[in-house]
Amino acid sequence: MRIRIEKGFWTSIFGLTLLGVVFAIFITWVSIVTYFYVKYSRMIEARLSGHVLQNTTQIFSAPMRIADGEVWSAQELATYLTKVGYRPEKDDNALGQYTLQPNAVDIRPSKLSYFAGSNAIAVTFGGKTIKAIRPLGGGADLGTADIEPELVTNLFDSAREKRRPVRYDDLPPTLVHAIISAEDKRYFEHGGFDLVRIVGAAWADIRHSSNHYQGASTITMQVARTFFFSNERTWRRKLAELMVAMELEQRFNKQQIFELYANEIYLGNRGSFAIHGFAEGSLAYFNKDIRDISLNEAAFLAGIIRAPNRYSTADARPERAAEARDRVLTQMQENGFIKPEQVKEAKAAPLALVTGGQNNNDAP
Repeated sequence: MRIRIEKGFWTSIFGLTLLGVVFAIFITWVSIVTYFYVKYSRMIEARLSGHVLQNTTQIFSAPMRIADGEVWSAQELATYLTKVGYRPEKDDNALGQYTLQPNAVDIRPSKLSYFAGSNAIAVTFGGKTIKAIRPLGGGADLGTADIEPELVTNLFDSAREKRRPVRYDDLPPTLVHAIISAEDKRYFEHGGFDLVRIVGAAWADIRHSSNHYQGASTITMQVARTFFFSNERTWRRKLAELMVAMELEQRFNKQQIFELYANEIYLGNRGSFAIHGFAEGSLAYFNKDIRDISLNEAAFLAGIIRAPNRYSTADARPERAAEARDRVLTQMQENGFIKPEQVKEAKAAPLALVTGGQNNNDAP
């Protein structure tokens, strides 16, 4: 039996040549993508494996000493332990674990703590007074004991950068809403890049000169740039940034990527120190723990991402502080996170910014 092939375009020399060219282009494209995928995958593994925030000098306060008869409540002690990095549940990345009971707190430092896993104690209370302090395994009343010191700051190498690591779960929802409103409102929906935003930015660049690039980076792309690339504003770097962002989305969940961003983002200079991360920024600008910031303070911190050096002097230029805060409050309302009356109240509330050098000489 013979199969007859009709002579046509795809069986002609030209057609076969064209198919060969298309196939060669496809193979070349796949090879290039595979090469860069493996390259960036290894780069991500090398840069983000283990603890991201490393090579630091940690500055601690003196260990907190508690004693029988001292005025403390069980809840106050649990609050302090949470602040210094302990968790009520087992967490391999926490400094320790505590168990809160109505009249007692059990404290178990981890290997990451100041005590390197030792100094586990049980503290019992009589009302709002410490009644007894005993070794957790049992034993006589110790009378006094040291508990985890508070981390004052991290100094990174010789760059005079200050950071205070924070977990995603410790970020107030108000701050998360402020950040995504200001930087990437579809962050929890896209896969690393926002096509609508990129197309809009490309169109803006086409209409203007090559020296005026429109921002199109998602939060994931900003993480990719911060950890792996320079701030060179070219589309070649943008393409590489995009590929790394897509790999990050495959390797980490949204909360983990946001945590990297929240710990690394540059928030200007205070005194002679560069401030990185929202936990350190909250202390530098408001002398507050990140968990305690208000709506207008969260909006300010999110608002200064766009031009951190401009807002570093916001304590001396209150109109700049209001500018950053008000812009983000409006965006939060547009995105449905807050109501008009909350915007009005937050804009009317004063921003109690500390002076530029106040938080830069920490030595409890």
